[in-house]
Amino acid sequence: MQKILKLHNDKGFLMIEVILAIAIIAVGLFAVMSLATVVIKGNTQSKKVTTAITLAQDKMEYFKGIGYDNISGTYTVSNDYYLEALVQNNIPGTNTKTVTVDVYWNPGTTTSSHKVTLQTIFAK
Repeated sequence: MQKILKLHNDKGFLMIEVILAIAIIAVGLFAVMSLATVVIKGNTQSKKVTTAITLAQDKMEYFKGIGYDNISGTYTVSNDYYLEALVQNNIPGTNTKTVTVDVYWNPGTTTSSHKVTLQTIFAK
């Protein structure tokens, strides 16, 4: 009988193979975790923008509902958001009111760099 040559060792994995496999898995998991962190921060920012836009739209609807003669400037605070409504009479023309609603957050003051602005014109 001839002896068959064994080309590999059946005793198990080499230590270097195990370390290399762990390193590759660790790099992959780190990349996934980094991506998840970015996605969570983006979702948080999107939620804040959506809330600010909703507050501004609600204020515009309020002005629409109270009628032209009752529209005036108001300032309100809602939790972490600061809403400021500016009403300019006779701009851009006579018998019109330009309403600008700004909503600030993080912090909820006019010094915040996070802001949403909606603007519309009401006519008599």
